[in-house]
Amino acid sequence: MEKRLGRGLGSLLGSKPASDSTTQVAVDQIQPNPYQPREHFDETALAELRESIRTHGVLQPVVLRRTGTGLQLIAGERRWRASRDAGLVSVPAVIREGVTDAEMIELALVENLQREDLDPIERAHGYQRMVSDLGLTQAGVAERVGLKRSTVTNHLRLLELPDAIQKLVAESALSMGHARALLGIPAEEVQLALADKIVHDGMSVRTAEEAVREAVRELTGRAPKAPQESAGEAKPSSQAPDGEAPKSQEPWARALTERLQRALGTKVEIRNRPGYRGQILIEYFDKDGLEVLVDQLAPPDTI
Repeated sequence: MEKRLGRGLGSLLGSKPASDSTTQVAVDQIQPNPYQPREHFDETALAELRESIRTHGVLQPVVLRRTGTGLQLIAGERRWRASRDAGLVSVPAVIREGVTDAEMIELALVENLQREDLDPIERAHGYQRMVSDLGLTQAGVAERVGLKRSTVTNHLRLLELPDAIQKLVAESALSMGHARALLGIPAEEVQLALADKIVHDGMSVRTAEEAVREAVRELTGRAPKAPQESAGEAKPSSQAPDGEAPKSQEPWARALTERLQRALGTKVEIRNRPGYRGQILIEYFDKDGLEVLVDQLAPPDTI
């Protein structure tokens, strides 16, 4: 996870407070943030916070905005929930004026990203909301939260997976690497079956990628087509299974092929001819995959 975030909470909360100091606000008058990206609150962590609040009180005020229906949380939902559970009647709060819905979405996501405690699916839904509600492109989302576009793209692609697989990712039973591999399977029932096998067998990402390639071969009856060769171009001496270097390659070429495949997460082929002249062929399967490769090979700040 990149550490560089875009606009910080201090910048985003730059609106003038309603007063220069905190004020006590009744717990039951506070409405939750409708744009909260967190879908699950850890009950153990909430219980620990509740006990801390009972002993020491609320040390940091929650941040609110005024709406037509009352006061709505901008930041501090865990503190508000724990205070309510602890039986507090009121909590210290700072009220910010003029905070828009668009800023609320961004604030809720950035606050949680700064604590790095959202799971990948919650992050993906947060990015998707910035696309749909703020009208941002993926590049725009990346700029607002201070991440690479490929990071945003990879998260959004997780939402193409069946709900059951998304749940496994949210619960950390599957990593993002496992999930990205499963996206290569065009049949949902096969995705689900292989996801269960990955979890049951404790497969590494590398092993899961090999299993995905085999599943695709079984579904299509053949391995993915090799790139078309132009007239007069020397053909490789042998074809290898998808994701593996050709057996006839020299050891150095096989090692480089496998190294590139691990780094780029896709099929790579090195076609070397006498005199160390040749081609490196890199496969992609959709527009998002192409954009990810471009970002990896030529980041925007180096173009």
